[in-house]
Amino acid sequence: MEVCGFLFAGQGAQKPGMGRDFYDKYDIAKAVFERADEVLDDISVRKLCFEADEEVLMKTENTQPALYTVSYAIYRVLENNGLEAEYYAGHSLGEYSAIAAAGYISFEDGLKLVRKRGLLMRDCDPEKRGGMAAIIGLDESTISEVCSEVGDVVPANYNSPNQVVISGNKEKVKKVAEILKSRGAKRAVVLNVSGAFHSPFMMSAAEELKRSVEAIEWKKGKGKLVSNSTAEVTDNPDIIKDNLIKQLYSPVLWNKTMKILVEECGCLNYVECGPGKVLKGLFRSYSREVTVNTIESVSDIQSIFET
Repeated sequence: MEVCGFLFAGQGAQKPGMGRDFYDKYDIAKAVFERADEVLDDISVRKLCFEADEEVLMKTENTQPALYTVSYAIYRVLENNGLEAEYYAGHSLGEYSAIAAAGYISFEDGLKLVRKRGLLMRDCDPEKRGGMAAIIGLDESTISEVCSEVGDVVPANYNSPNQVVISGNKEKVKKVAEILKSRGAKRAVVLNVSGAFHSPFMMSAAEELKRSVEAIEWKKGKGKLVSNSTAEVTDNPDIIKDNLIKQLYSPVLWNKTMKILVEECGCLNYVECGPGKVLKGLFRSYSREVTVNTIESVSDIQSIFET
């Protein structure tokens, strides 16, 4: 099977037990999990992935290193079986997996970054004033307009032509959601998250994360990355690094990312590394010409190499 892009999902895709079958079947995946537990001395990634319940796993400081490790382990199995691609893209947290998979940073440095990122995101809003909501079936301009009218709320994820996630002050997020429903949104769902991600609420976390991002070694990668905060294709490590720092407090331009990949890069066949099929669903809503194979179990990977 030929693919032109690897995709990596972000928070929300995680599920208890994820990655266990890869750990059991593939030595190269097992080595990734074992290395993760060597790198992080305050948590066991294997226990989080294989044994933790949903409540523990959904805490952002746990989700991030766990999902990053699973996605990367699956990618390494694919790579070891000869699968290559020109483009790499990840949604929010998934951008770290994409950057590591493409070789711009080491797996170990990426793991330390996402653990740090999770802790910073948890701690930057100790009073839990931030929240998020998904708005379905309403145009971007109306959503932006109402966010500005209410204040302290911004569009955070432009996920697809009919889905935008807003982020900001928890009570004002609820207010914006109610107004948008009255203005024609098909659905407005307040999300069960622990903060106002991809908003100015994350500025203090971004300042601290910046030091860690700049301290690690950045290298020339083996593929091109589409950055979340700009939706631009680049293979320049300095640009990727700068965009990664901005990503924490800037909106995820996933709708534009899909547009760039499909219409400008001509990329129609993808593999999504990790659980959830989230990005497969978003691509399906964008274009029926696109094929996305989600690899979340050993049976998925076996079927890919049989086609």
